[in-house]
Formats: sequence, structure tokens, C-alpha cells
Amino acid sequence: MKENTAPMCLLAIAISGLVLGAAIIPASAQSNNFNTVPMPHALVPQVWDLPGTIGPNINVTDEAGPQSETSVAVDPTNAKHLLYSVNDLNAPTGAGAVVWESTDGGATFTSFNQNSNGFCYDTWLGFNSNGDAFMSYQCGDQNIAYKKKGQTAWTSTLLSSAGSFPDRDMVTVDNAPNSPFKGSVYIGYDDNGNNNTPYVMYSRNGFSGWNRSAAIPAPNPTIGVNVTTGPDGSVYACWEDYGAQKLWVSKSTDGGATFGTAILVTNYRLNTTSFFVSIPPQASRGILPMPFSATALNGAHAGRVFISYVDQDPAGSNLNTYIRHSDDGGATWSTETKVNDDTNHAYHFHNAIAVLTTGLPGAVGLSYYDTRRDPTNIKTDRYFTYSTDGGVTWAKNLRITTAQSDETAPGTDQGNQYGDYQGMYADPAIGVHLSWTDSRNPGAIHEDMFSGSVHK
Repeated sequence: MKENTAPMCLLAIAISGLVLGAAIIPASAQSNNFNTVPMPHALVPQVWDLPGTIGPNINVTDEAGPQSETSVAVDPTNAKHLLYSVNDLNAPTGAGAVVWESTDGGATFTSFNQNSNGFCYDTWLGFNSNGDAFMSYQCGDQNIAYKKKGQTAWTSTLLSSAGSFPDRDMVTVDNAPNSPFKGSVYIGYDDNGNNNTPYVMYSRNGFSGWNRSAAIPAPNPTIGVNVTTGPDGSVYACWEDYGAQKLWVSKSTDGGATFGTAILVTNYRLNTTSFFVSIPPQASRGILPMPFSATALNGAHAGRVFISYVDQDPAGSNLNTYIRHSDDGGATWSTETKVNDDTNHAYHFHNAIAVLTTGLPGAVGLSYYDTRRDPTNIKTDRYFTYSTDGGVTWAKNLRITTAQSDETAPGTDQGNQYGDYQGMYADPAIGVHLSWTDSRNPGAIHEDMFSGSVHK
């Protein structure tokens, strides 16, 4: 166990067909580039007072090798119990699914590699309302790890029914008090070995009894299947259709067993047909403008489903962060709202979303990388904003980072750069916790994982 005196953030990444450490990527994945396997590394005011109380930036990992893609979660039964997960490219196997845990609010951390013998990546975290923790990750296959409240050890399970090469997974838990499927755990992913078909794995408790949904009726191959649950137990899966430049959503009313007809959420202005899209701050790896979703479980807009994404500015080549919402179970969607408030056509990417359930229930927050402070649109900061009227209007954007990051600079990991996503999690005791990868100089070695927070 590695111990650190600071809070943290964590991650995972992407490329195609290689023998990756102990994991052998199947031929079906080697035949295309449409997956996110990491590149091996050589060895309102009531909620957030403006201008906001921003917690310190903490370099949690501070390792010799890089990290990429982060996730964060907060125990609803104990706000001092924090989890951060990461694709650790400093691991001996080339990539490790590592979780960092603190039980003292981030003063100290211990770390644990879920599969120390495997090339593992794409981690994502969640808690149920009892305080049991869950972490999904992949090693060329699909895995779920859990740690029940009060236990000291993680239990990891291979979900062999997930398909031949699951990719870009995420986990979420149904914590709605009145849901008929309360306590169910869902993993959204695409089966890269089966034409990037979208699926959801589901279990009624997250510990056992895992099943795979019927194939979600997607018109075309997908990437980035993101799942959220509503107060009535409905399950929503959304994804990027990169070939047709569209964003779709499908709804399940039977706890994830089957999903209905895909509904169009938006047409991308951005040309996504190349899969990875090169932008100045992430020129070598490129980004995936995948959707991220959340649902208001209570408050004035209970049941409202939010989907956030990045797309090209209608008046420029830069990318903005946008959000849409639905009040009728995903059947129809609002017009898009731009949430970044800069006026210099900066680039924004890797958006993360979270919705509060206490304090001011239904308040929704968004965070993202932002180049507004760099005229060359290469150096980034992490920004945050929020809405208290159901995503219609957004507060003045807050800069979270205290230094810029440049992951195009010599010495950084050009194969992965920032990776494909970052993390944020609502915390009623604070506001939100954030995680991101950062290459500030001085202050980081390659890409380290940083943590931060926005306090009430």
C-alpha cells in the first residue's frame, strides 16, 4: 500500500490491438481503431457561494510515470470516506486499475491495484446508499470490484458474459429511495469485439447475479455508453454514434434487461467520423466527444435527465461544453445550452457532470478542461459551473486549477495525453469533489492525478 498525505484523482485510456502486459487483445479488436484501450507507456449560492470556496489542488499520485483518466466517489454514509481511481501507466504491467482510498477526508490515502498482473484500464467508481463501494474496470475483459462497508479488502469478479472485448465502461448505482430496482448496479459499455454494440451489465446488488442486457438497439457502432437511473427506476443509456455524427439515448423500464428504441438527442456539428478528433490541447491522441449523463432524483425537477457533451462552436472551429435535458423519460430533448462563458473561442473537453440530492436537490454541476487562458489554445485549466434552475441558466465559471497544464509538451505521454474522461462527484457535505490529470510544470511528473473540490 502506498500512502500519501494528500487527496487524489485517478484514470484510464486508449488505443488498439497489441499484446498488453498480461492481457492479450483479441484479433477482433486488432482489426480496427475504434476502441479506447490505453497506449502502453515505455518503462447555487446556497450550494456554492460565488465566487466559491475552492479547495486546494493536490497532486495525489506524484509518480515517476504518467497516469490518465480519473474517477472519484464519496461515501454517502461518511463524507470523510473518499475514493479515487485511475489508469496508472506507472504500473509494471504498463497500465493498472488502481484505486486510492481515504477515510480521513483526504489527509492520507492508501492505494490498491485491482489486478496487479494485468494490463487494466477504464476505471469508474460508485457507492450505494449503504456505503458499499463499486469499481468497474477492464483488462481486455470486463470486471467489477466491490468493497462492502466496514470491510478492508476488495473483491473483484470477472464478468465473462460481457462479450469478447468490452470497451469504455462506466458504473452507476440506483440509489433512488422509491425505485423498484433500488440497489441495482449497472455497467454501460460497448462490445468492441462485436461491432461496437452497446450493452449494459446489471446486478440487483452489485455483488453477484450479473446479467447482460439484450443488445441496445443502436443504429450504428458506438463508443462511450454512459448510464444514469431515474427516481422511478428507469435506466437511461446514451452514447456517441461517431460514424453518423449523432448522440443517442435509449431507456429501459425493466431494470436494464431490455432497452427501447434509440432516441436522437443531438446531431454533432463536429466531424466525429475519424473516431478520435484532434484538437490543439490534445493533438496527438485526439478526444472522443462522448456524452455524460445524470438524473435529478428529487427537487423541483425530479426525474429530469441531463446529457452533457462537447461539440463544435457554430461560429468557430473551437469546442464548447453543452447540455440538454428531458422531462418525459428521454422521449424529447431540450434545445442545447452552452455552459462555458468565455468569449475567445477557447477549446473545452472532457466534461464531467453531477447532480446534488441534498442541500439544494437537483442542482447540477459541470466541469471541463478549458484553454481560455492560453492564446495558443494548448495549455488547459479545469473549470466548474453549476445551475440551480434545472440546467437552463449557468453560473459564472470558476477556475479550479491553480496552474496550467500542457500535455503537448516534451516529456509528457503523447500516446495518451489527458486520456478520454475525468471525474466529478456530488458530496452533500462539501459540494463536489473533482479529479483530473495534470502535467503542470513545476508540480507534476509527466501526467499526475490531482484532486480538488468546490465547497458550499
